Amino acid sequence: MAGGGLGGGGLGGSFPGADAPTGTGTGQTPAGRVLAVDFGERRVGLALSDPAGLIAQGLETIQTAGTGETLASIVDIVEEAQVREIILGLPVHMDGTTGEMAGKVEELADQLRNRVSCDVRTWDERLTSVSARRVMQEMGGTARANKGSLDRIAATMLLQNYLDFRRGTKQQPDSHP
Repeated sequence: MAGGGLGGGGLGGSFPGADAPTGTGTGQTPAGRVLAVDFGERRVGLALSDPAGLIAQGLETIQTAGTGETLASIVDIVEEAQVREIILGLPVHMDGTTGEMAGKVEELADQLRNRVSCDVRTWDERLTSVSARRVMQEMGGTARANKGSLDRIAATMLLQNYLDFRRGTKQQPDSHP
């Protein structure tokens, strides 16, 4: 896998609980791992939930040379971690419109749907990059000095927002199944 794997020698295949049904944002807590992807043309931030689908944890950022490489890396993680759902951050402008990068994310989502058996959806990622920069500054770092960390933090925030929504503790942004 590009970027040196997922730290700690990979995922190790120890991810029980991925066969439970997913919920619908009605307060029911769905079980099973969810993978969040903060897609970029050079780096892809990743975050994975715990088996209960409650807590987001950042994974190593993938350094990538293209969409094909990114797709293969994500498919590997889905299989190793027994992921039940993939959330791709959809870059949406503050006025609700989307641009060129959103089209690339939608294309990646379509390609993933053809390669994995789990649900794949896009999720409005408005302000996650801004919030991730703020978190990095509070931790004493700068986004410019460590962009991989910024991507991982953004993916983690995206995933935690989604998990909180599924539990019914957050409002739903515009999302696309």
